[in-house]
Amino acid sequence: MTAVERIILERNVAVPMRDGVVTYADLYRPADGGAVPAIVTRTPYDKEGIARTPVLPQPLQLAQRGYAVLVCDIRGRFSSEGLFQPFLNEGRDGYDTIEWAAAQGWCDGNVGNFGLSYYGATTLLAARERPPSLRCAIPIITADDYFDGWTYQGGAFQLGFAGTWGMGLAAAQLQRPDHGVPAESEQALMLAAADPRATLASRPIRTLPGISAPGVAGFWEEWTGHDTRDDYWEALRISADYARFDVPMFVVGGWFDIFGLGTVRNFRGLRAAGKADHHLWMGPWAHTNYDRYLGELDFGATAPALLCGIHDHYYAFLDRHLKGVEAELPAVQYFLLNANEWRQADDWPPPEGRAYSLYLHSAGSANSAGGDGALVELPPDGSEPADRYLYDPARPVPTEGGPILQLSFGQPGPREQSRIEARDDVLCYTTPPLDAPITIAGPVDVELWAVTDGLDTDWTAKLVDVYPDGRAISLCDGIVRARFRDSLSDPTLVTPGEPTRYTIELANTAVRFEAGHRVRLQISSSNWPRFDANPNMGRSNMDETELRPAVQQVLHDADHPSALHLWALPE
Repeated sequence: MTAVERIILERNVAVPMRDGVVTYADLYRPADGGAVPAIVTRTPYDKEGIARTPVLPQPLQLAQRGYAVLVCDIRGRFSSEGLFQPFLNEGRDGYDTIEWAAAQGWCDGNVGNFGLSYYGATTLLAARERPPSLRCAIPIITADDYFDGWTYQGGAFQLGFAGTWGMGLAAAQLQRPDHGVPAESEQALMLAAADPRATLASRPIRTLPGISAPGVAGFWEEWTGHDTRDDYWEALRISADYARFDVPMFVVGGWFDIFGLGTVRNFRGLRAAGKADHHLWMGPWAHTNYDRYLGELDFGATAPALLCGIHDHYYAFLDRHLKGVEAELPAVQYFLLNANEWRQADDWPPPEGRAYSLYLHSAGSANSAGGDGALVELPPDGSEPADRYLYDPARPVPTEGGPILQLSFGQPGPREQSRIEARDDVLCYTTPPLDAPITIAGPVDVELWAVTDGLDTDWTAKLVDVYPDGRAISLCDGIVRARFRDSLSDPTLVTPGEPTRYTIELANTAVRFEAGHRVRLQISSSNWPRFDANPNMGRSNMDETELRPAVQQVLHDADHPSALHLWALPE
């Protein structure tokens, strides 16, 4: 391809919406004035800062390849008019922006769409509206469901993310001269943002300091007021009907990204719907980190987004669907942790794999890494004593790594777990040292049989790679709130003292457990502030101020075979 030598950048181009609100965009296009395919992206984070994320297609490079690239501030953010209401207007506004671009003289009528994180959401919500001129889309590190997997997960509130991201959204609005936030509320927000750990520890959650102050963030009342998957969330859920998506998608995510669970769900759901040709790319990345180093690990020279070839794949994908250029792209490209290599597959999980389960065992003392918890391939064939611990919501297990996005504190990724596994309210189940490597690539979940003496509680799980030198490095984790065990829309309390079956999704991963390493599963009842600590009261956690400790039991006998379920590849 011959690069375009001269690019025009037009700033603050007016893009009208159907209701009269005007949004503004920066337009990068070839200077010769000819009609070319257009690519749209719509961001809440300032259109002038979009070039700072290495995993994103870059507007200037795309323009040099012969595209007109429209980078928009969404409604109510930075240069654009209107009221910002997270998610609610993105489908309609995205449709209008795409069709407006297609009608301009510099566009040949073919439009692509891309975005990352929230503007990955604007990408998907626009595509769901089926704008006639849209030909393809690239949603990057973004979710399938703005209830489960964004604001909540497994019924638990994603406190660390929702709180810090929400404060960041609100603080950015203060840059607008028309923000209308009272001075007292502005000061409260700044004080809360300055000490996020103390802020997130406040109860009740609905009236969290700063973000709940008058005029600061109306969305906080919406998020905390809709703590089930009700009509408010269902109207926005991407995964509600993948048949509504007609165009090919290049879905991109990271193993340690907070939206990694939804990223894979999107690909699998889109592929199952069979409406178009879709692709998945999963890297060893967290939401804000695309380098070779993350947490305790070095993923090697090919791990960074700028060096792994993903941008060439973006170009091939866009050229194929916007210009008709033939290109062969793998269905799935993923990074295998520990092996530090990129692999390809025909689907996800890789079809050559098989279901692989490890069962929980102990003599009743699995508490901490020094306990007697074991993971073995054989299920229990008789009685085994339950493992017990006291979960105290006033003393929650602290978050240590994982797929977190707590913008002002807490580091994501594979982190050492020694301080977590020293606690008596963390159960550890571990295999013997492996005689040969085990490679897993696919979904990870836990089937847990458990008993609580409360009406509601939480169950958490974490997959860990234990090195020969004793280091315990986290890989992925998950949670289920007991009352949401059967339904996210119709919660039901548990019966105290009754054995109950739970499924805990730990997202997806691809990792080689080397010979001499051990596979470990942590089970507990909190992971704070990644998730709000359940007060165990059986009422709405958003308004709760009273805390009640709960006596927890994890069962693993012939009638209650708790297990870790993996997808193993042949060696």
